[in-house]
Amino acid sequence: MRADTLTYRYLYQAEPARLYQTLLDEQLKYFSNHDPNIKQLHVGDQITTSLKTKVQKLDSVTSIKVTKMIPNKEFQLLTHQAGNHNITQTFEFKRNPNGKNELVYSEQTNIQTVRGQSYFFITALLYK
Repeated sequence: MRADTLTYRYLYQAEPARLYQTLLDEQLKYFSNHDPNIKQLHVGDQITTSLKTKVQKLDSVTSIKVTKMIPNKEFQLLTHQAGNHNITQTFEFKRNPNGKNELVYSEQTNIQTVRGQSYFFITALLYK
């Protein structure tokens, strides 16, 4: 596993298609709140909003873009904040080695500055 990636695994009982649709529905609500023209999610859809940064809790103009949609298998977003700070969020619907349904959520963070990387690694220890 990459040092710049935080991963969480969740076992679930529902049908993967149902959980995937729930994820899409919730993401669509969020995107539609910021852009009422978005009625259905597609790869390439993007919104801009103001969010607080994880580490320093500063307001930051943020764009969020849908980068991958594979029905019942994977959904991915790219979040971009000022200063070339990118986070790729991935939801993967898998079967684990025991045959159980597993949702694997990961955040891969790409930070360009040494200071930002230092903050990230300290924060990542707390998240993990």
